[in-house]
Amino acid sequence: MGFLKVKTETYNWEESIEFQEQIKNYGIQQGINLFNTFKGLNKKMDELKWGEEIEYEVVTRDSRDGGIKIHSEGFQLISRELQKANVEGFIYQEEFGSWMVEAVPDKPYKVYDVNASIDALHSLIKRRDKINEEVFCLGILITSLASFPNLGTKDSFVSEDEENYETEDYEKHNIFTQSKYVLDEFTNPHPRFNTMMQNIRQRRGKKVDIQVPLYPDVNTGVGKIDGDITPGSIYMDSQHFGMGCCCLQITYEAQNLEHAKFLHDSFIPLGPIFGALSASAPIYKGQLANIDFRWNVIRDSVDSRTDEEKDPNSSNHVPKSRYSAKNHYISDHPFFANENLNDGAKVNVNREYIYRLKEEGMSDRLAYHFASLFVPDALVIYKGHTDYDETMTDHFENLNSTNWNSVRFKPPPSLDSSIGWRVEFRTMDVQITDYENAALIALMNLTVRILNEFSVDVSLPISLSDINMERAHQVDAVTSQKFWFRKHIVKGDDHTKNPIARESWQTKAETCHESLESEFVELTVLDILVGNPEVGNTGLFALFEEYMSLKKFPEETIHYYSIMLGFLEKRARGEVKTGARFMRDFVLTHPDYQQDSVVDGNV
Repeated sequence: MGFLKVKTETYNWEESIEFQEQIKNYGIQQGINLFNTFKGLNKKMDELKWGEEIEYEVVTRDSRDGGIKIHSEGFQLISRELQKANVEGFIYQEEFGSWMVEAVPDKPYKVYDVNASIDALHSLIKRRDKINEEVFCLGILITSLASFPNLGTKDSFVSEDEENYETEDYEKHNIFTQSKYVLDEFTNPHPRFNTMMQNIRQRRGKKVDIQVPLYPDVNTGVGKIDGDITPGSIYMDSQHFGMGCCCLQITYEAQNLEHAKFLHDSFIPLGPIFGALSASAPIYKGQLANIDFRWNVIRDSVDSRTDEEKDPNSSNHVPKSRYSAKNHYISDHPFFANENLNDGAKVNVNREYIYRLKEEGMSDRLAYHFASLFVPDALVIYKGHTDYDETMTDHFENLNSTNWNSVRFKPPPSLDSSIGWRVEFRTMDVQITDYENAALIALMNLTVRILNEFSVDVSLPISLSDINMERAHQVDAVTSQKFWFRKHIVKGDDHTKNPIARESWQTKAETCHESLESEFVELTVLDILVGNPEVGNTGLFALFEEYMSLKKFPEETIHYYSIMLGFLEKRARGEVKTGARFMRDFVLTHPDYQQDSVVDGNV
């Protein structure tokens, strides 16, 4: 959760309007400064780094009824205890919810360290064990659930503030969200978050409107909980329901700008596939949903668009929420040169920004990307921080950090940084166990290795990737759905060589508009991972095995990867449950479940 260094007062929406164009203009210039400073940066491949971040809930057992609930002062308690302890190996930090904590390794891993995935597993175990060891005496623990099941139900929390129990009319009480279901007090106290919630609501002219389909069971009745508002749906009205979800995010450093653009584009088609493989979010607001994946809940929780901007017929139409699947490719790599791939709905970017960016040497696609970041308004503007400083990147980061796409393109964080261009992969639900999270990390790490060194083309039209993202939400999508994917992902006479990488990624292709219809096919997640002889596609796992053999990975490392990949293969076959299926089955077979889609405290 970036951009938390400033802690001064903020402007409300009406106050911020006069600064919007100024902030955007300064942000564009700071983006240009970053581009000019680092466009020639060329790192050594064997020095590239990566890192993962995991979000957790802080939970406790309620002495009043024995239920497991979020602790509304969870981060505060954990921070207090860990400051006393000798914490090494990881860094803990605040997140959106006051009951949440994020933990990351204190040092990045190396992309070309063959044991880095194993080290990540050890780090995941260590940080969870260490935090729980230090806070167990307080009666709290951290868990990693992608969506906390009873968040937003009336009795869903434990708090040290008695007034939180006494509040009855949440909607009247909540200044920032006006939510009927979650108290504003359950937000990180940093001014960024309450301001963001309030300004999204004020900009929209109404509260956020999150609706997911309710699981239809035998005794499910319209109006059973709040179906009178949205019959057949689970209705949520606050950022807490989305930004309170937990995920696994992984960021990779690139050799240079062109390499980063290639990784960014390659990650886009993989987002929905790995999202389905990680699906772990089937319950919201005490009700069983007819989806398994958290993404669209977060998407709608921070959707700041007005009704006019949502209208496809409006000249001000903005096709997607600022939290969405990525809408465009930015690379000039031959695999992505065909403009028929770049068929996502375009936003109306500021043409002056495009001109300025191209004048500084950005390609058409990269200029469009940078300009598109400044289509949404700044949600949080700090008082005393509206001026331009050529040594800073704060205005650029303000907008870049609140375009929460499935893949985030990240320039170096400051003008004097030693960190390179980076790409963040953002779609995966956090897993219940460290083992599962480590398996997904291993999958991503090997994927990056073959993208870097083999000739592997996973390009896909953006429109098909968007279809895949919707399919990824379906119940048991990992086994029940088919996803659009490239039929043949290996290219060249010898796919184990990547000639463009050998030229430091500097080879560029002219854009074209050749027909692509025959190059894509609908595949199951299993087909994508292990291949399908009938289709003739090469599975990712076969490429991983070939790569590890070619690079002479140690036997113990190969064994580790075979265990992790074997686990994911079983999940794709339906032999091992996703987190969503595990929780769904737990509810459906629980003796207290009434077959009414309600997941109450007893369940």
